[in-house]
Amino acid sequence: MKKSAIALSLGAGLGILLTTGAASAAKLKEVTCNEFLAMDAAKQNQVAYWMSGVATGSSKKEVDAGEIEVGYDAAGEPVAAVIADCEGDKTASLWDKIKKHF
Repeated sequence: MKKSAIALSLGAGLGILLTTGAASAAKLKEVTCNEFLAMDAAKQNQVAYWMSGVATGSSKKEVDAGEIEVGYDAAGEPVAAVIADCEGDKTASLWDKIKKHF
């Protein structure tokens, strides 16, 4: 039950960032590995690749959601590596793990 609530909360938060059209990299840095691990596999893939796109474009103060690009050449393995890394440190920042593996 707690995992569902965390996943729902994180999903809603990321959804709000997407629908407002701008995502602050600072806000994404608050997401923990524990929240990420509570999601189902499909949602983990979506969040990981979306955050990777934001990390790539985060040289700007804010990134317009329409400008985010997902590097499909990085498909597959990085998400598994992020999951494994997060399982070792559940309180760590998901943002740091995404940047490390993508």
